[in-house]
Amino acid sequence: MRKFEIKFLNYAKNESKDLGYTMDSVRVYLGAYPTEKEVGYTTMFLVPTGVENISQGNSAFFNMKPPGGGDIPGGGLNGGQNGMPPPSNYPQ
Repeated sequence: MRKFEIKFLNYAKNESKDLGYTMDSVRVYLGAYPTEKEVGYTTMFLVPTGVENISQGNSAFFNMKPPGGGDIPGGGLNGGQNGMPPPSNYPQ
C-alpha cells in the first residue's frame, strides 16, 4: 500500500472511533460533477463503514444488529484535486 492509503485508513479509523463507531471496511462511491457548459468530471468518494458502538446491557435480544456496517456519518473523503489531463498520445 502507498503512504496515502495507509494514512487515510488510519485517519478514518481514528475519526470513526471519535464518532463512536468501529470501522470495518471502506466503501467506494463513483460520483460526477456535471456542468451545463462543459463535460462533467468523474470522481471517487471513499467512505468508511462500520457499526455504532452501543452498550450491550442485559437486553441483548433488542440490541441485535445485522453483521457488517453502513456508512459512518461524516467520515467520507472527497479530496480530489484539479489537474491537467494527460496528452493525447498517453499512454505510450
